[in-house]
Amino acid sequence: MKQAEAKHRDFAFLALAKDCATTIPRFLTLLDTLRRSGMSVAAFVGENGSHDETRLLLERAETQREITLVPTPFMASEPERLRRMALGRERLKSELEASGIEARFVCVLDIDNVIARPPSVPALLAAASKLDRQGVFGVSATSRPHYYDLLAFEDEHRSFETLLDDLAKSRIDIFEYYRFFQSRIYPHQRALTDDREIICASSFNGLCLYRADIYRLGSYLQAGPSICEHLIFNRILAGLTGGTMLIDPGLVLRTPMDHAQRSFLPFAWLRLRKLVALPLHRREIRPGPVAL
Repeated sequence: MKQAEAKHRDFAFLALAKDCATTIPRFLTLLDTLRRSGMSVAAFVGENGSHDETRLLLERAETQREITLVPTPFMASEPERLRRMALGRERLKSELEASGIEARFVCVLDIDNVIARPPSVPALLAAASKLDRQGVFGVSATSRPHYYDLLAFEDEHRSFETLLDDLAKSRIDIFEYYRFFQSRIYPHQRALTDDREIICASSFNGLCLYRADIYRLGSYLQAGPSICEHLIFNRILAGLTGGTMLIDPGLVLRTPMDHAQRSFLPFAWLRLRKLVALPLHRREIRPGPVAL
């Protein structure tokens, strides 16, 4: 086999993993299904400080040549979560570039509970084919029963860049907190749940596809206030290409249960459980969910 052939891949998957042992088998099954369908696939996964069997499963998968496990211990030293995620994503991007692999498509994804029901191979291929359209630089998944990831979303009418700060201000009491979700989060999630394609400047929602030649132009890092790393990345690509993204109604994931819309009592109970699970010193400063 020639070197050029050995380095070619149809898809390169980039994922960060922490405490997601229950869904890693689903991710590995997706990779295996693609390979059995005739696709050549590479996968780079960064793991940092899991307390379950995540690392063990990933090490086993690397031994079986299913993935490349990327060391990301440096993430633990960054206290700010959005910045930490940006550093991790950037490391995966650098690892792909250093590997010399020439992929046609790059798939950036989460492999926690959002991948509990992975997309089908036909849905993934159909979504990737939309990247051949003029002016489209990225295609993201939607989810059911509703779209959830507001922090990564932006179009000419809506941006949620300050949503976490606004959310923190609403934490006066559980009633005000719930009213914020009802008025500022749930309506937008419903509006972005559609059976038609949605054109936007930025989206992620658990899984996003790029052409590899476009993906390498971006960066997850920027100076200044911390915002969602996907928003940073997609703004850069939009500026460089003059293009747009689209949310593909055919590329469907399941809305993670911790981001499901709830009536007041289940909402309050979930927040109480999360509060009890937090270390004592963090209970007053936690900003809330990152993907909303």
